Amino acid sequence: MNFKVSDLVELLNTEYSFYLQEDWDNSGFQIGNYEDEVGGILLALDLTVDSINYAIQNNINCILTHHPLFFEKIQNLQVNSDLYKKLELLMQNDVNVISIHTPLDIHPNGVNKFLADKCFLSNKEVFIDYKEGYGYGIIGSIENDTFKNYLAKLKNSFKFPMLYYGNTDNIISKIAVLGGSGAFSIKNAISKKADLLISSDFKYHDIQLALENNLKIIDLGHYESEIFGLLSLKEFFINKNIDLKILIYENNIFKRNIF
Repeated sequence: MNFKVSDLVELLNTEYSFYLQEDWDNSGFQIGNYEDEVGGILLALDLTVDSINYAIQNNINCILTHHPLFFEKIQNLQVNSDLYKKLELLMQNDVNVISIHTPLDIHPNGVNKFLADKCFLSNKEVFIDYKEGYGYGIIGSIENDTFKNYLAKLKNSFKFPMLYYGNTDNIISKIAVLGGSGAFSIKNAISKKADLLISSDFKYHDIQLALENNLKIIDLGHYESEIFGLLSLKEFFINKNIDLKILIYENNIFKRNIF
């Protein structure tokens, strides 16, 4: 199978419509050679030195990340910086990098679809409208249950600890989920009369606003809320019958240790 990096970029662009990305985003081809033949794909949330080495050790020459390698303006590059080390390692080993950030966030079979499934939601619809029928997050429902019982179900579903805010004796049914940083969506959840918002990266006053409006919060952690996007990408490649080694790099360097 002669499948070049350029073919991979085109395949992803056709499905995930890179032109729909936010103005501040940088999804798409990051570094490498369009003419290289793809020798395997590593799916990772972030590009780290460890993830690059993992790809090299597994004879994979293409890394597909959720968060872009080049995100902020680069004004200088020190030889002892992490970015320099990454670029040096990539170029020395002919490893290509493609990133798919907000296009995966808004895709109907992306980050939030898998997150909503893990949260047992039914009657699902787009949480926050974006454009051209796409949107951020999913809002849906569960059968009436106490917040306490629902937390127990989620703990069994996710298999990792969660931070939560709100009265656990209250009954909940309408739930919004949003992978990644979700503090901006609190007002949307309130306006849509959600009982619970599941996302990450909430600050003190975010929680205050939510609780004052009878909105409960679950903070999964940024990594934990977005890792499901990698599962959606792997499913996409499987459905496209891409006959290549496809691995998921699961190493949460930001894992929260709760004492």
